[in-house]
Amino acid sequence: MNSVLTVFLICCSSFIGPGMGVDESELNFCPPTPNCVSSQSWKYNYLHKIREYEYSGSKEDAYEKLYKYLDDKENVSVREESDQDYIRVYYFTKILRFPDKVEFYFPKDTNKIQIRSASVFGIFDFFHNRVRLELIRSELGFD
Repeated sequence: MNSVLTVFLICCSSFIGPGMGVDESELNFCPPTPNCVSSQSWKYNYLHKIREYEYSGSKEDAYEKLYKYLDDKENVSVREESDQDYIRVYYFTKILRFPDKVEFYFPKDTNKIQIRSASVFGIFDFFHNRVRLELIRSELGFD
């Protein structure tokens, strides 16, 4: 019975896992499942680590560039933005419309964008969240 409960909790952990948003200048951590990546995960789990974005120029220009890119995508819904330092979107898969939560945080006094992407359902995403964030990095010319 304990093993059944353990499997159930693992399967649902990405759905009931960490919240979203910025807390004490950090994005929330990734759940223990392999369907999440975060540029701030090194403190909790190195396996979920992805390198943050770096930009040249002003924070405002980088924010507008990223926001326009996301807003122009047909399978993306921008859910929240605040004071040009945070963007939260949902990406939807093309066939079954499964949502993935994606966050971008622009800390003050730096040229970095902290990033986090997590599947809402399931345990394994076949590295789709990591590939998506690296594609955005490449297409927008972030380092």
